[in-house]
Amino acid sequence: MISLQDIKDFCYLNYLDSGIPVYLYQKDTLLQAFPEQSPCTYPPKHYLEEFADMTDNIAPLSTPYGAYYAAIKPKDLPELRIVLGPANFIPFTDADFHAMYTEYVVVQEERAAFKAFFQLIPPIGLKGLMSKAAVFHYFLNHEMRTHFDLFDSDRTSISPDQTEKHVESIYQQKEDFHHNNSYEIESMILHFVESGDVDGLKSMTLQPSSIHTGTFAPNQLRQLKNSHIVMTALATRSAISSGVDTDDAFQMSDLYIQTAEKLNDPAAVQSLNFQMLLAFAQKVKDKLIPKTSDEALQQAIRYVLQHTNCPITAAEVAEHVGFSRSYFSTYFKEQLGFTISAFILRCKLEEGKHLLQFTDKPLSVISNYLCFSSQSHFQTAFKKQYGITPLQFRKQPELYGRGLLEDER
Repeated sequence: MISLQDIKDFCYLNYLDSGIPVYLYQKDTLLQAFPEQSPCTYPPKHYLEEFADMTDNIAPLSTPYGAYYAAIKPKDLPELRIVLGPANFIPFTDADFHAMYTEYVVVQEERAAFKAFFQLIPPIGLKGLMSKAAVFHYFLNHEMRTHFDLFDSDRTSISPDQTEKHVESIYQQKEDFHHNNSYEIESMILHFVESGDVDGLKSMTLQPSSIHTGTFAPNQLRQLKNSHIVMTALATRSAISSGVDTDDAFQMSDLYIQTAEKLNDPAAVQSLNFQMLLAFAQKVKDKLIPKTSDEALQQAIRYVLQHTNCPITAAEVAEHVGFSRSYFSTYFKEQLGFTISAFILRCKLEEGKHLLQFTDKPLSVISNYLCFSSQSHFQTAFKKQYGITPLQFRKQPELYGRGLLEDER
């Protein structure tokens, strides 16, 4: 049996050889990282949770910014996980780093070092990363696996027989007047999501016999999972178009898609799909963006939402839209019913709720990331707004609703 020290030595040697970061975990506890690094560059919590449930002994994972991780599980030490990555064939761009700052929760003063760390990772594609994972798998489990086994292109090709059956199916549907009405159903559902109409979505009842969709998977479970993936992507874009933060929406999307892939019960996938739609509709309903056609107000709102991790003030917002602080503060309050300062604070606290729920970052890091003057200030403002402490919310976020926006002068 391979010892833990042997595994650590092998991780270290592979990092020296490839330059790809290697992380050794026991359950959710990091035993060692290669190279030594700041905690801000460790893989985000939600990726580790997915790897904790991996059924194969070797598995890849993609990120919203186009990079990949790979994990290997030793058969004899099932609580261990070796995580490689992130790897990206194209060097990380500024847009990638913008997404990563949010996902990794990187405070302003750590961003330069964070960026430098990832810029030193050699470019490598997914197949190259999985080849390295296969080497780890052989060392740990004495089983030959290659990236050809993991990425068999023949399995994904469409044969002439399949094409012929597809054409025949379309013809038969037309002959039977069996209309694929998924577009009409999707449009109806997405209207509820985009408008934040949770009650309308809940009251929507559809008889299965009235819904006709195409067949695009070999079995019912795979068909439902594929439909869920498509609907999640559409709901994500509908929510974003209604003002939900892009990073927030895509993280929700990843969570629901990854959860569906772990299910083996068709009924459970259907239930999850409906939960996903309700969650996005609620997100839109709860969104802070007030409905207004005033261009100056829209610019101010967008500016605040894009700078929740900056120490912005009402004066900076007014200057951004080209008005004096006194005039625009009064105008903002008259038109929307609350002050700019209250809006800034609420946006920061909403971002804080998201970080508490979807990351394991400590309160000190979250309060610093959101530019509160201190952790105590963040905790006090959070409890005043929602009636609970940040740690209470983190333990059971589903039990607490949103507080009302207070008028703070």
